[in-house]
Amino acid sequence: MLIIAAICQKRAQQGRFQSGFSMVEMLVAMAIASGVLLVSTTLYLGSSASFRVSEDKRRLYQDGNYAMRLMERDLRQAGFGNLVSVSSSAGAAGAMAITDFILADGTPAQGLRGCENGFVKPLAPGKDFSCSANPGMAGFEVSYRLDDHVDAASGAGVDCNGVGVDLSAVPPGHPAHLQASHVRIARNLFFVATRAGASANSLYCQGNGNNSAQPILNNVEDMQLMYGVAALNDVSVSRFLNATQVASLSDDQYQNWGRVVSVQLCLLLFGERSLSIEPQRYIDCSGSARLASDRKLRAVFRRVVAVRNSAAASLVPPS
Repeated sequence: MLIIAAICQKRAQQGRFQSGFSMVEMLVAMAIASGVLLVSTTLYLGSSASFRVSEDKRRLYQDGNYAMRLMERDLRQAGFGNLVSVSSSAGAAGAMAITDFILADGTPAQGLRGCENGFVKPLAPGKDFSCSANPGMAGFEVSYRLDDHVDAASGAGVDCNGVGVDLSAVPPGHPAHLQASHVRIARNLFFVATRAGASANSLYCQGNGNNSAQPILNNVEDMQLMYGVAALNDVSVSRFLNATQVASLSDDQYQNWGRVVSVQLCLLLFGERSLSIEPQRYIDCSGSARLASDRKLRAVFRRVVAVRNSAAASLVPPS
């Protein structure tokens, strides 16, 4: 329109006897205006598509980093208990730390254990650590001793969902009973499942505060864990195994999982929308090259987390 107005002004300056437009002038003006409109539209659509891609990336990395931090924090606390005494009846070589991270009968609790394909009934009421034999995503349980003070605002004394954990009695004959008659032990299960009516998988955490599973984030395409296992009486990783292989090391599951000193954690997420971009190429949690044919963005998060309490305190094995 500005171009046509400019032509009108020019014609007016040339004299009042020259009025109207020639066909050529009209076509030239329309061609120029159409070109400007096409360029503007192309720039707008490109900027809009770029914004959507950037927004999806931001959301993916924000959600993924939050979930990874939550799982990393729990894994680092696995097996934590307050040191109460050291047994040295077998000499320096046989000395073992005794903590208040214990079961109701006074035997040491299990700090970490996992299932290669997740759990049989992940969203069923109550806590059921039964590994599924069907193909699926990894699940794991982390347990540790909580602070005595229950405060949902600070996170002390609560499970992964912010719910306070009940006290459990310390047997009178246990060394920890001299420090406190009761302790709080958190048991948090992390797993991937699809709730009723949903089309995408979600990452859940189920704590033992009220045994309720709460979603952490949606659109999980895969979650895998590999466990760094040390040789007996050692704290250096000798090999990485999946959960099934760790459980098959021996008949003593307490000993098997006590040998885990680090965890390789991989989480693969996908975006909400199909974007007008070239299909993304990415490396999945198994190390395979993949193509996102649905044109949704993918983000892969990998961490190696040290299970510090496996090296810091060797608990007295249960009788």
